Amino acid sequence: MKKGQFSRDWSLLKLARTWEPRDIGGEVVERVLREGSPEAVADILDVIGTIGFEDGEKAKERMPSLMQPVEIIESTLLVAGVETERLDGEERPTIMINLEAHDLFGYPFSMTEPAVAYITGFVQAVSGGAAVSQSEDHLLIRF
Repeated sequence: MKKGQFSRDWSLLKLARTWEPRDIGGEVVERVLREGSPEAVADILDVIGTIGFEDGEKAKERMPSLMQPVEIIESTLLVAGVETERLDGEERPTIMINLEAHDLFGYPFSMTEPAVAYITGFVQAVSGGAAVSQSEDHLLIRF
């Protein structure tokens, strides 16, 4: 039996009320990082790092020339909602990022690898001389 116009419209109306489009990009990346081959994982992290680098170059171009790399990076992380702490008493300026905060850059990854790759690429673009190192639950950026 063929549905009538009213029935079809009613079904579409019900669907429109409950439809919730979603971005599956984060879920796809996380699943490939968890279940993919080591080569696929390395390729994805490389792409994420490249995107971070490109975003870092754009951020550096938009900032006044007097702004120091540590200020650009710290400001970007703050605006992105990334939990950071500036460590005083170090020889060089150091920023510590809490990797336990799972909503880094608005992506609810349960893994830290994508965020670390992105931040590392961003830092390399803004401050080529900064050293990025990772401990269990923190990322340190030394300028």
